[in-house]
Amino acid sequence: MKRISTLLFCILIFFSCARKFSITSTFRKGIPDGMQQLVIDSSYHLYIREVFLDTSDAGDKMVLINNNNAGTGNKLIEIEYLLLSELQNRSVYIATIPDKYQTYYAKKIKYLKREYLNAYDFSTFRFGKKVTGDNVIVFENTITKHSDTWNYSIEKDSILHVYEVVERINGDASNVYLTDEALSRTASFIRTDSFRIAFRNMDKEKKVEKKRGRPPLQRFSKDNIIYYRRDGNKYTIYFRFNKTLPPRYKDSTISFGNTRLVNAPF
Repeated sequence: MKRISTLLFCILIFFSCARKFSITSTFRKGIPDGMQQLVIDSSYHLYIREVFLDTSDAGDKMVLINNNNAGTGNKLIEIEYLLLSELQNRSVYIATIPDKYQTYYAKKIKYLKREYLNAYDFSTFRFGKKVTGDNVIVFENTITKHSDTWNYSIEKDSILHVYEVVERINGDASNVYLTDEALSRTASFIRTDSFRIAFRNMDKEKKVEKKRGRPPLQRFSKDNIIYYRRDGNKYTIYFRFNKTLPPRYKDSTISFGNTRLVNAPF
């Protein structure tokens, strides 16, 4: 059971221990040739997975709606995002910076409002296709011929439970994981209909703002679009913001290289 839990945990979350985005000048002269776009329009709903560690019962993990429900004995240790459009049959799964020592999100100062996806903390990405008429999302890597299929149920349109993950190689099922049995951290995502992609360095900017006596700077996606461009078998994805970004304040776009992608965009 421990081996299955570890395998499934790696399937659901692709770990990396450092921030890997770059601030780029790619869009200084407009949208470059060959740049493709995934528009996050009103058909998308955001599902958030927040995992709290219940310190009153060692090892017990649970998903709660927000920090206020966590209680004084619990701390937030994980955040994941799932953007899903049933109209377009597309989804984007975003894992944030892994909390190796379970301390990063322990202070609320590290966490923007839950309806804000803080791109500063983005770590890895999966791009999936929803099967029409079914509660199924397929994340396929066309280069390695490896795919993961998430079978899920939705509880009263608000909580999405991933109850089974099917791992396939060359179209053939190689492993099937039942999350309730194999994963101690229940794979449940809670829906919020109002959301924005934001950017804020929660470690450094607050100190600067306090020193200068000004309110927190708010930076949001300029157009609610995830841009991506292919170079051979490699991809780079981009997010544009409405204000320049620290530390040099020269550009307002960040990029993530191919190592941040578990599978290629659409």
